[in-house]
Amino acid sequence: MSKNIILALSFLITGTALAQGVPPVPPSNLDTIKANRETIKDKRQEIKDVRQETKEQAGQIRAEAKTEVKNIRTTATSSGKTRESAREEVKQKIEDASDKIKNLRDERKAQVEQKLQEIKAKYQENRQARIAAHIEKMLHRLNAAAERLDELAKRIESRLIKLETNKVNVTEAKNLLAAAKTKIQTAKDAITKIKPASDTALSATDVKTAFENVRQITEEAKDALKAAHAALVDVINSLKPGAHKIKPTATSTPTTTSSSN
Repeated sequence: MSKNIILALSFLITGTALAQGVPPVPPSNLDTIKANRETIKDKRQEIKDVRQETKEQAGQIRAEAKTEVKNIRTTATSSGKTRESAREEVKQKIEDASDKIKNLRDERKAQVEQKLQEIKAKYQENRQARIAAHIEKMLHRLNAAAERLDELAKRIESRLIKLETNKVNVTEAKNLLAAAKTKIQTAKDAITKIKPASDTALSATDVKTAFENVRQITEEAKDALKAAHAALVDVINSLKPGAHKIKPTATSTPTTTSSSN
């Protein structure tokens, strides 16, 4: 076999099998993330408005109470009220105003708390959406790598067939290729386990702990791809130039000897 063939096959293995630069997959959750950001922005503005409105209404209640107290004190003598009764009436007005403000603040506090919980929920959704988008992109890259290895195995197999027709002994290479194909399938099987594991992790209470399992499964898939790639390299390395050329069977030629008398 010529060295050019070996170099060409080697280039296919090292240059394209696990090549990077796969176009990123547009995250399917991008719209969700964008919509949630807008919702969070709106909720924050609503909270700001509620607090400002509460402040203004509380100020209005205080101003009204102050005016009423002033009127009570101003008209106390002319209306025939005793100092004690006027004092009690003033006290009651102040307490009523305080109760109104307290009730107002409690009501608005509950509204703000509800909106804060909604914001928290949207942040959680966005976090899960970003994780899901990352996993989607990673799966795309891993599947693309597996497909490239699959395609390379087919091309190598086709080349081996041609070499075999040219009387090159490729038995060892064919056995190694069969082993490589098995490893490629093992890598594919490992990749298919990532999505279900990530879906389970995303719905778990403790997402961080749950994703340790996803990380382990992902590493196993990556290792399986590396092993498959190395197995294809072994196929190429088994084809040493000229080492496996089938030689024609030697034929014996009868020799004659002349006898001298």
